[in-house]
Parts: sequence; structure tokens; C-alpha cells
Amino acid sequence: MTVCTGSLYRVLALLLLLSVSCVADSQTSKSSQDASWQRVTAHLNGVFSPRGFFNILVRLYSLPTLESAQFNLRQSSIILDFPPGTPPITSDQIQRIEKDAGYRPGQVEIQQIPVRSFAESGPGWTKIKHPQSKYAVIRWLKQNF
Repeated sequence: MTVCTGSLYRVLALLLLLSVSCVADSQTSKSSQDASWQRVTAHLNGVFSPRGFFNILVRLYSLPTLESAQFNLRQSSIILDFPPGTPPITSDQIQRIEKDAGYRPGQVEIQQIPVRSFAESGPGWTKIKHPQSKYAVIRWLKQNF
């Protein structure tokens, strides 16, 4: 009788583990389906030089969740990608950065891109570095060199 009871407990424990892992998998897949990247396209009025984009890029370091950026010199625009879980980015934030860089802000478009259809990198994309140091001078050096 003890052998049957012991094997019954083992079977029940195995069923419990399987049901917990199935529930966890379904919740994980549900949250990954709901998650989406934020893609911000900012049109910069009259910025056609690499130096102008660099001035704006340095100020974009203030957005800690910015993952990557792509510059288009011909169209005078910049595309910014923010990963899932990032607080919503507003057009006012981006336009303030453009103003702080000394440029006249243009139109800002914000899109939500599902994780499934998002391509993380490609030609022309710049991976944004966010140096972590307690000294401001070291952070500045790592950002700029």
C-alpha cells in the first residue's frame, strides 16, 4: 500500500509541475505578443551634415532606454528604436532634444511595431552606448570617444 501511495504522490507532483510550466509558458507568450517596440521618426528641419546629427545624438543619450538610431542625411530625419517595456516616448521629448541641440524641431511620428515583425538592426543603424560610471568626466569620454 505504501508503494502505491508513494507513486501516486509522484504522479501528482509531476502533474502539478507540468501544469505550472504550461501556465507560465502561456503567460510569457501572451506578454511577448502584447509587447511592441516604439519606433520614433523625427524630421529635422535643415540638418544635412554628419556634425548636426552628432550634436543631436549626444543629446539623445539623455534617453536611457534608446536602443538604436538611424540617420538619413538626404531626408534630414532620424529614426529611433525603443525596446518593449519602455515608458511611452512623446513627440515633445524629441522636439525638446532637437531644440536643445540648436535646431528647429520638425514633425515627429511614433509607431508601435510588434516584436515578431521587428528587425533589430540593419545597414546604417547605430547602436547607442549608455556608459555607466559615477564620474561625469568618464561618462562624457566614453560617449564621445
